[in-house]
Amino acid sequence: MIEDLNLFASQLVTLWVILEPISHLSMFLSATSHLDPQQRHKVAALSLCFAFLILLVFTLLGRMLLQAMGISILAFQISGGIILFFFAMTLIFVERPHRPISVNPDRSLATLAVYPVATPILAGPGAILAMVLFSDNNRGAPLSQHLLTLGVLMLMMSVLFVVFWLGDYIAKAIGESGASLLKRVMGILLAALSVNLVLNAFQKWLGLPEI
Repeated sequence: MIEDLNLFASQLVTLWVILEPISHLSMFLSATSHLDPQQRHKVAALSLCFAFLILLVFTLLGRMLLQAMGISILAFQISGGIILFFFAMTLIFVERPHRPISVNPDRSLATLAVYPVATPILAGPGAILAMVLFSDNNRGAPLSQHLLTLGVLMLMMSVLFVVFWLGDYIAKAIGESGASLLKRVMGILLAALSVNLVLNAFQKWLGLPEI
């Protein structure tokens, strides 16, 4: 029971800092700024369904794809940890001016939900990496741990849906300074998690004591 709770907390924190709801909310609002609230809600539902399916596919087939390409999971973990670390540094130190995402207003809602909202905004490299690593860590584990990982993903999609649904109210409530603070806190957590990924990979590779 305690092991399952630790696994749940670890995976939830990892996905939370990668899919940080407030940062993704600003990108979602930018991509759907030309829509009315009802259309925006429909795009939110569709995009989260598409993102869930994309991440589910990589959870189930990610390791097989790596094996087919001759890439070891440790190499993938090290490279992914380095990429996530640099991404975390941009969250902490880089102040990017807000630029609206260019979207053709004549596109259908389903097309808009697929791109750019579902991918690359939601199901981007960081989220795909996390789900592949989760599936590898669960390899040979009881079915309950696989279901737990699926539950974490569904929970994060539900949280994002609520945030997107209430997007206008949340953006007004926290303001730019609140969003900036949350982004930096998430960056610090993501930096620590990325370093832990790299250290764990080296620990397994070199047979060092557990960190």
